[in-house]
Amino acid sequence: MRPKGEFMARPQVDNKKLRWTLIAVLAVFIVMADWYADGVGPRLVLGSATFNLTSNPDKARVLIDGEAVGRTPLREVRVRPGERVVRLEHRFHDAVAQRLETGRGEVRDVHIDFPPVAGSLEIVSNPRGAELVVNGEKLEDVSPVLLSPFPTGAHEVSATIHGRQLKTRIAEVLPRQQTDVSFELERVAMSELYVSRSPGNVKLEVDGEPYEPGMTLPIGTYKLRAASPGYEPKELSVELVAGRNEPAIRLVRLQGSLSLAIEPRDATIEVSYPDGGNWRTVSYRDGMAIPTGPVRLRASAVGHRRYEHRLTMQAKPLRHAIRLEKYNIEPGRRFRDTLADGGEGPLLVIVPTGTFRMGSDAGSIDERPVRSVSVSVPFAIAVHETTRGDYVRFKPSEAPDDDIEARLPITGVSWPGAQDYVEWLSEQTGNRYRLPSEAEWEYAARAGTDSRFYFGNDAEQFCGHANIADATFLVQYVKDGTTDCSDDNLRTAAVGTFKPNAFGIHDMLGNVEEWVADCWHDDYRGAPSSQQSRTGGRCAARVIRGGAWDSIPEEATVSYRSSSNRGSGTRGFRVVREL
Repeated sequence: MRPKGEFMARPQVDNKKLRWTLIAVLAVFIVMADWYADGVGPRLVLGSATFNLTSNPDKARVLIDGEAVGRTPLREVRVRPGERVVRLEHRFHDAVAQRLETGRGEVRDVHIDFPPVAGSLEIVSNPRGAELVVNGEKLEDVSPVLLSPFPTGAHEVSATIHGRQLKTRIAEVLPRQQTDVSFELERVAMSELYVSRSPGNVKLEVDGEPYEPGMTLPIGTYKLRAASPGYEPKELSVELVAGRNEPAIRLVRLQGSLSLAIEPRDATIEVSYPDGGNWRTVSYRDGMAIPTGPVRLRASAVGHRRYEHRLTMQAKPLRHAIRLEKYNIEPGRRFRDTLADGGEGPLLVIVPTGTFRMGSDAGSIDERPVRSVSVSVPFAIAVHETTRGDYVRFKPSEAPDDDIEARLPITGVSWPGAQDYVEWLSEQTGNRYRLPSEAEWEYAARAGTDSRFYFGNDAEQFCGHANIADATFLVQYVKDGTTDCSDDNLRTAAVGTFKPNAFGIHDMLGNVEEWVADCWHDDYRGAPSSQQSRTGGRCAARVIRGGAWDSIPEEATVSYRSSSNRGSGTRGFRVVREL
């Protein structure tokens, strides 16, 4: 027992020792926490590896050993060496995991492609029948439509109906799930578009789409683009309002200048170019402005061969030289041109220049009034009517059976068909062939005479000069007014069978009626006093001259006229060649 009045001493605590103990415990805790947290300690002891992670598609969530570390692409992700489980998750794909073994200091580039996976996409609209565009590509089907299987992901979907709003949405298609997208398409105010264009053949687009008169469009601003060959293209922005809109667009024609060096200088030059869908012909002036595009030059001078050439005019000066070749114009001279395909063209004779009285006071009203006509430009005309043998070179399918048939005049050819032949003949020879004008035909038929027929006025003399309706004709046919003589030809006769006229031309009367270049007029009022053809008037019908094998004498005078718009077994033609 402690004596009364004494105190026991309390044991003394070693504070310094306690402090170090606590520090040691804390250090152990920190080291353990750092170790399990893959901190500095493990890296100092074990070292580290590095992952560079990418994926397709990217933005995938990355987990390493169950711990999220970010989204792809990731670079320089430090991990402990050893086996690691890398897992990638994506909203539009099934998760992908890989076990990767790494060593200390190793750098691994890891790329993971997510396997394709599909869902389905259903698109509906009110009203139905909307045009659909998915990711910029127009679908063949209209709404409603179910697209299955369909790739997962975010897809841009647009729906539109003419006259209603265009709407666009983003649709997310998830794996093995159906995504529904619906559109409520409200009406919008519409406008009608009528564009006045000049020239009329302008190609017009509205915001890149072909223009159609009266097309309806939502109100708003649109870009019109107009273009036409030979014109400067033009763009125009127009603000369309509700109702009818009538903007105008006029193109400016591109032009160049034309300068010609001409020999001989007194040559007549014609310049032709397309104008409003037709060819316009004007007289040449030095330095004249010509619209861009094709240009046709024609030059003529007495005593020279005609010249024809095609050029292409650009928006700059064009210089061209024309030198006409002198031609030996000897009236009565006969010649043939060589064909490019081989052989020779029709036999021609040069007709002299002169004047004559055209028409007849004793004839029908369409042969009057009689007038004086000047033939100032010499020309060559075919000695014979165009034969089947001539025509077969142009159309081989219509070959005659023998030489006799080859010498018969071609029949059944319409006026346009005769035009096709003379154009072909011009291309084959390099010289200009055409049908004679009515004035040239009558001048050549008369051959300097002023009688009813080029052999006089006695119709009974016909059988020695021309093939018309006569006693032979009456063996098979019935017709009043035929001549009493007989030429022994029931229908057409071989060309050259009968005597020529004073110019050496055969069968200007009878055998077959002959197309000429002129349009039909009921009389000669207003007719030119030159040899040119009359192209105005009733061009649905063309003039035919000379009568045929079934004509009576009154229908086969040098002044008799008729007209038609089709070929027949009594009609043919002969050609003229310009000198």
